[in-house]
Amino acid sequence: MYFRSDFKIYRATQTHSIQYFNGDSVELEFSAGKHTYQVGGEYVPSVTTILDVINKPALMPWAAAEGARWFRDNTAIVPAVLGECHDDDRDAYPAFADGMTVNEMYDGIRGAFRKKSKAARDIGTMVHKWCEQAINFKLGNGDAPALPTDENAVRAIEGFQDWIAQNNIEWVSSEEKIYNKDHNYAGTVDAVAYVNDEFCVIDFKTSTGIWNEYFLQAAAYAEAVGLVYGDAIESAWILRFDKKTGDFEAKKSSDISADFRAFLGAQQLHGRLRELKGKR
Repeated sequence: MYFRSDFKIYRATQTHSIQYFNGDSVELEFSAGKHTYQVGGEYVPSVTTILDVINKPALMPWAAAEGARWFRDNTAIVPAVLGECHDDDRDAYPAFADGMTVNEMYDGIRGAFRKKSKAARDIGTMVHKWCEQAINFKLGNGDAPALPTDENAVRAIEGFQDWIAQNNIEWVSSEEKIYNKDHNYAGTVDAVAYVNDEFCVIDFKTSTGIWNEYFLQAAAYAEAVGLVYGDAIESAWILRFDKKTGDFEAKKSSDISADFRAFLGAQQLHGRLRELKGKR
């Protein structure tokens, strides 16, 4: 009744046969390693790639703060002017007592935010994988998942479990690949479900907040899912699990149509920037 796409794996590429409600079908190819999509051998932008054109002003201060934290945690007494430090000055400056050079200090500061970001992504991947397996188990596919060993991931999963306990959920699919044949974009929907009798798409997050572009992402998924199932999505939910507290935060789009129009604007900008890049 629910699953409208099947897939088979050829090497590193998954081929998903998507059946639309109107009888059309398409073969969507997904490269797991590159996380890219193709239809008929042609590149198809993903929802998240399209939304990368949106400026995220909070990222630069966050990256700078992570570098500052690394500097604080990995140095002792720092000379007033780094330019005066030389590799042979380790005895004079306790900051170099462990053998740290100026270049090593530079690399540590510069790479601090990348390490923090990767750690957060790894937790997010664990949580998404657990949720996928838990939903599939409810749908009669596979075994119940074991909890991960990471404490932050476990706390986030507790938020997911609490949300389920507080709502009436009928799962439809998990990690479903979608392709909007009318607007030429693809993606992976975390979950499709009936939530308190409303037909919904749900996007799981383990970020520190719910950002505005998340609603554009959910609206793009909602529009594509509607083409597959033939029923309009009634709600597009952002469901965030807090890795520190185990709490959840659930918000739904106040206007899916307006969010989707904004997404199409981002898609137009993304496409034009790709064209200009190709002409240089």
